This record gives sequence, C-alpha cells and structure tokens, in this order.
Amino acid sequence: MSDFALPARRTIMCASAALGSAALLTACGDGHSEADTPEASAAPKPTGEGQKVIKLSDLEVGARTSVQAKHPSGAEIPVLLFRPDEKSVLAFSSVCTHQGCVVTPDSSKDDFFCACHGSRFKPADGTVLDGPAVAPLARYATEITDGQVVVYVTESK
Repeated sequence: MSDFALPARRTIMCASAALGSAALLTACGDGHSEADTPEASAAPKPTGEGQKVIKLSDLEVGARTSVQAKHPSGAEIPVLLFRPDEKSVLAFSSVCTHQGCVVTPDSSKDDFFCACHGSRFKPADGTVLDGPAVAPLARYATEITDGQVVVYVTESK
C-alpha cells in the first residue's frame, strides 16, 4: 500500500480545464502585437511600362479610389490610389499584408480597409493604422502625365 493519495478525478478534470482555458485565452488575443510595425517603403522609381488608370480630374485632392491595372502576369488587379495634394497621386497594392484579402478605399474612416479581418491602412504611406496586419501595403510608382494618372505595377519582391 502507498503512503500518498492519488488525485481525485475531479481535481484532474478541473486542472485540465484551467490549463485549456489559459491556452485558449492566450491564442485568442485581440490581434494586436507589441512588435514594431515596419516602416512604409519609399516611393519606387518608375520602371517598365506605365499604365494610364484614371484622369487626374476624376480624383479630387484628399480622395481615395480603386482602379484596375494590368499586373506583369497579365491579370487585371485592383490598385488603390490616394491624392494627397494637387501635384501627386500615390498608388498601393490592394492585397492585405495580413492574409491576402482585398483592401478597399470604401471605409467609414479616411483610410484603406480590409473587411476580412479589420485591418486599416494609412493612405498617405500604406502603413498599418489598425491590425491584425503589421506590414504596410506594397507601393507602386506613379506619375501624372497629360492630365492622366500613370501607375507602374511591378512584381513583388
């Protein structure tokens, strides 16, 4: 006969439930990370063949929109545009850096929004305003030529 008592079945079940609950709460955080958010990339230099995607007059200062452009693979892809001032237009990939969903300019706030998981991106530089995404949107080179916005869509590196 042994000198120690075996734990009761109820004790084992309660301990298992407590450990499982702790693991679940850890795994189901609020999606925010304490890790540093990567900086936005600088505007790339125009290379390759540019595509006229919209008349400059159709994009007011401060406005955001999505246009179609041809990817080097030949596929038509949405590209996000933002016009911060009279002389420039910024272009970004519409692929969310969290899990690849489509980011849209249609938002109740002044940002680009991913409806899949709620990430929000700053139109001025593509950086993350609210996660779960942590990386900024990829940026494309742009020019304004003859009253048209020209975008240079390139392969991702």
